[in-house]
Amino acid sequence: MNDVIFKLTELGFSSYEAKAYFALLQKNPTIGYEVSKIAKIPTSKIYETLTNLKNKGAIISSSSEPIYYSPVDPKILLEKIKYGLVTKIDDLENQLKLVQPIPNIDITWNLPGYQTVIEKIIDVIKNASKFLLLSIWPEEAAIIKDYIILAQNRGVKVIAGVFGDYDIGCRKTINLETCGVTSKKRLGKHLTVVIGDSKEVIISEIGGVEDTVGVWTNTASVILTATEYIKHDIWGKVLIDTVGIEKFNDLCSNNDILSYLIENR
Repeated sequence: MNDVIFKLTELGFSSYEAKAYFALLQKNPTIGYEVSKIAKIPTSKIYETLTNLKNKGAIISSSSEPIYYSPVDPKILLEKIKYGLVTKIDDLENQLKLVQPIPNIDITWNLPGYQTVIEKIIDVIKNASKFLLLSIWPEEAAIIKDYIILAQNRGVKVIAGVFGDYDIGCRKTINLETCGVTSKKRLGKHLTVVIGDSKEVIISEIGGVEDTVGVWTNTASVILTATEYIKHDIWGKVLIDTVGIEKFNDLCSNNDILSYLIENR
């Protein structure tokens, strides 16, 4: 009995309605009082329940007094329910096909605290399927090294600029230690940037455990800016190594724009 009652409720009957219909299958035609006794439904609720069942087409009633109730044949009732469900499902399927995808929405999350930043960096690395571009420091490189290696093993191309002499496990790594001195001096923290598939980026100023803040975003303009920032550091380092520090300094000092930018960075 309990299984039948439960399955009827899954088809849209209330508990009282399921019990009353089941009771009428056991004894019919019968009056409402008898239904309440068989189904163990409070007499104050039985006539409301029977009216609901009649409105659903699950039972019929006599026009005489007292009123006698009888159940609609279960096969007929279930065919009616099945038809109604199939119709609703077909209608819903057609409506769902018409749903238009929402255009990409720019999202930005604040990342408070060191652990939150690290966890999100690891998420970005795990999400990457094609390309990772990193500007990172040895302290954090040590934490994410295993994830970088796993990314490479699954075919992700990884390019990393590391502000120190540390093997991050990436085949394409450049030591940007000399570039990091001025930025750390300006910020009092070290700036870390991780870009995944040119679709998401984390930018973080890393200090102490509670003094670290960062943002994650999928905003295209921010990703582009962060990408150009890392490229600038890498290109600059390669240029300095190629021409030598003295020639580079001469170039900067003899160019008004470069001189101004260096003095005001």
